[in-house]
Amino acid sequence: MGLFDLFFGTTKKSDQNGMENTAKPDDKLLPELNEPNGLKIATPVTKEDEMNVSMPLDEIYKYLRIDFESRGYDDALSNPDTSYRDMNKQLLVSNLKVLFKQIKQIYIDNLKMNDFHIKSREQAGLIDIVDLLKNRKETLENHLAEINKMENDLENNVDYMVGMLLSYDRGFLRGMAALSLESFKLKRS
Repeated sequence: MGLFDLFFGTTKKSDQNGMENTAKPDDKLLPELNEPNGLKIATPVTKEDEMNVSMPLDEIYKYLRIDFESRGYDDALSNPDTSYRDMNKQLLVSNLKVLFKQIKQIYIDNLKMNDFHIKSREQAGLIDIVDLLKNRKETLENHLAEINKMENDLENNVDYMVGMLLSYDRGFLRGMAALSLESFKLKRS
């Protein structure tokens, strides 16, 4: 291997036949530099990695996208009482509120940690890192504001927040209808 290859990233690797192949170093082989709190600060990130990164806010959207229709259907088959349906709907809302609280706490903790890093990096004179951290802080604050808006929308029964309840109701009604049709068929026989 020449000095040029050493500095400009080409390395020679031998394959099974002893032949040398020229290859560029793999970013995945670069070491990760971690601070004591686990924050990664020097890992190369690819576009694919950026697209696969999920934020805690995504967990709320994931919950809202769950199809509760089949759950409502099954619940109606096991207990077609409307008070049972209403309790289960309250449970769905309650679980969502718990999720709000959990995720808000994650954002609050991340904002505190981010503020600490901003302050310490400013003292060290790392302007680019401070700008990056301030950008991250803005994102965290925007997500926290979105969660607060979602909580208000849930209280005001805005469509996208109560869709899960409508889905559950539809399934419950289908289950009750299926029970009625089944009992009607049995009586006709």
